[in-house]
Amino acid sequence: MSAPKLLFLHGFLQNGKVFSEKSSGIRKLLKKANVQCDYIDGPTTLERKDLPFEMDDEKWQATVDAQLNKSWFFHSDISKELDLTTAIQTVSDHIKANGPYDGIVGFSQGAAVAAIITNRITQLVPDHPPFKVSLIFSGYSFTEPDPEHEGQLRITEKFKQDFTPAPESPTKMLFVYGASDQAVPATRSKYLQEIYASSSPENVKAFEHPGGHMVPNKKDIIRPIVDEICSAVQSQ
Repeated sequence: MSAPKLLFLHGFLQNGKVFSEKSSGIRKLLKKANVQCDYIDGPTTLERKDLPFEMDDEKWQATVDAQLNKSWFFHSDISKELDLTTAIQTVSDHIKANGPYDGIVGFSQGAAVAAIITNRITQLVPDHPPFKVSLIFSGYSFTEPDPEHEGQLRITEKFKQDFTPAPESPTKMLFVYGASDQAVPATRSKYLQEIYASSSPENVKAFEHPGGHMVPNKKDIIRPIVDEICSAVQSQ
């Protein structure tokens, strides 16, 4: 019997190699448990004008030299302007060529893509079973103000189906977020988590850590997460 496999999707201004390094704590524990971790690069190559923040010449050149100017899609603060067509196609094609996968792991921008792939995997890759586990680090959904409820948000209409969990999905959903995260505040991760909790609460587990926008590597934080992954991928 082949080892369980997980597909890892990096964040904005990262690539698969660096995400592998940044998530070394969880990757090493999974390797010990005989779980294979595959890391791939996002399809979008960023130019400095694509950044939602300022970066000086020296830092930008270092980013390009290290091939970290990668993402899954171009950033926009207006959710309906986002285009995930290439991102979804890239991940789907990789899964068709290298799958099946027992689960998917995403960080930040990659976590948003991972959530969508989790919901739509059986449509995107015919004959692929639902994932056993989906691990969402600093995840978020694409929202807009809700015109019917002042001060509240809703999923942008364009992506409503993408962020709708498959009916009776067996996938164990694991959400990990930082209490000090400034890039994706914990409230945004909890909003995404609630979508799944309202659909199948028994399949949802949340882990909050004290850090910021990062994949935690401390064993006391990640060991319970790895235990959840192992119990999911080793189930029939």
